Amino acid sequence: MDPVHRISDRQSLRLNQAAIDALKQQPERLQDVLATLDHRDAVAPMASKPLRDQWREIVLGGLWERALALDDSGQQLRQSSPLGRALPARRRLEIIRACKGRNSNT
Repeated sequence: MDPVHRISDRQSLRLNQAAIDALKQQPERLQDVLATLDHRDAVAPMASKPLRDQWREIVLGGLWERALALDDSGQQLRQSSPLGRALPARRRLEIIRACKGRNSNT
């Protein structure tokens, strides 16, 4: 993996970890994630359906380690993550700024 993609995946890993932590604290938010997957099923290409199906298994089974795996499969899952709605915008921005080396107050 080239350096730019490595940095991008590190940010994606941190965002997904934070979203998973948030879901563990507020499991009712799992419905938002499932709604995202349902929406994607309705509008996204069939070629990405296997990834959505994997995500559905992860969400319903609490198999979070699969999404956080440091292998190619984990990276591919993170690139199609439906967890964005589970993470408050402020926390998401903090992580993005930290990954870019900026203070979250700027």
